[in-house]
Amino acid sequence: MPATAEKLDGSRVRLAVEVPPEDLQKEYGRAIQRVGRRIKIPGFRPGKAPRRLVENAAGVGAVMQDLLEAVVPRAYTSALDETGVNPIDQPELDVPELPSLDAPFLFSAEVAVAPTVELGDIDDVSIEVSVDEVTEDEIEAEIEQLRTTQASWEPVERPAVAEDMVQTRIRIVGDGIEPEDPQAYNVLVGNNGFPVGFDGAVTGAAAGDQVSYDAQIPPNDPNEALRGRDVTFEIQVDGVSEQQLPDLDDEFARSVGPFETLEGMRERISGALGERKTHESQHELEEQAVQALVQRATFEIADVLIERESEGVLRERTDMLVRRGVPVDTYLAMREQTRDEWEEEARSEALNRIHRALALDAYADAHELTAEVDEMQAEVDRVAEYYPQERRNIIRTNLMRDEAGQHVARSVRSRKAIRALVAAVTDGAAPLHDHDHHHPEPPPELAAAAEPEDDPESAQA
Repeated sequence: MPATAEKLDGSRVRLAVEVPPEDLQKEYGRAIQRVGRRIKIPGFRPGKAPRRLVENAAGVGAVMQDLLEAVVPRAYTSALDETGVNPIDQPELDVPELPSLDAPFLFSAEVAVAPTVELGDIDDVSIEVSVDEVTEDEIEAEIEQLRTTQASWEPVERPAVAEDMVQTRIRIVGDGIEPEDPQAYNVLVGNNGFPVGFDGAVTGAAAGDQVSYDAQIPPNDPNEALRGRDVTFEIQVDGVSEQQLPDLDDEFARSVGPFETLEGMRERISGALGERKTHESQHELEEQAVQALVQRATFEIADVLIERESEGVLRERTDMLVRRGVPVDTYLAMREQTRDEWEEEARSEALNRIHRALALDAYADAHELTAEVDEMQAEVDRVAEYYPQERRNIIRTNLMRDEAGQHVARSVRSRKAIRALVAAVTDGAAPLHDHDHHHPEPPPELAAAAEPEDDPESAQA
């Protein structure tokens, strides 16, 4: 069955397929038998009636339609083999009216194909390797954070000021709002989620005071019943407490960690901050290198592939919110974001993922980077470490399945490509940090392969 392929824009191909008359005539005879088995003709067993009687009983059009339903899929599959086209979606067929058995039958099929990428020249890319020094202010900030975790709140007999904790009972009143009993809240003055006006109302108030203020609830408030309403906050102040930080001495150092002295704690904090900075610098270096590769590449990607990846991003984000117990609409209201904006954000993320994957895959091909068996096993073990001990065996089993193994190999090749790319744009500088070791969370495609939706144990976890 002769066929030709015409490349279209948007990573699509149009196949022109020709079915010879002799093939049509053979299939017509088989169609007569199939149609004959579906109808009753007096005096004949199903499928045994002569052609003329079947045509008269069912109609030539019905026989021809049956012929097309058999010929077109087979001819399309044959055309794919002949042209080497690799589709990633169902074809859009353009099939003309019923064919003649005496002439070639022509039809076309337009189909999305695998994306392509052409890498650009990155020889001019040069990225400086550097890590910011740890400053004394940063060390002090970490220590103050530790002191805060060990702080106590002590009641005081004075009016509330900024950074005090006030013990309150609050009732919200307004038109159309069902009256409720006051609710107890411990609120930090100057750092809380109450609408503007709260801090001013309680500042200067002491235990036993009653204060109130009017406010408009923001349109992104988590409580849908209150959004945008004009309300009054009636506040009963039951007490005021101030924060008492522990003394900064050796005893404090021993109370927050395995430190013998305050100076020893400072040294450990300095080292941890330095580790964090080198890790962040390595991550930033990798991102800059990959973005340089992506920006210089040319891509051709079918819309259907982008839509599939976008749907995957939306599922990931929705699942994350579900695990946190946050409805999507509430999340969007808090961000003052519409559904369309959320979906467009997911599409942008999907396109970025596709670009990165294609560019790194092409870079790996260009430099003949492969995923060796021991590297894949190490990757499986690395991903399994992210999961609880009791789930690791099933995670390893899932990741060793055929299709999942392809994801594992791509992940290994991708990281090897990043390392080679970074070396190229830094003139062979040594890595700043073992970035992979400190980021055990698997990428989305490996997480999906590790816990597929049809895995019963995954569903119970």
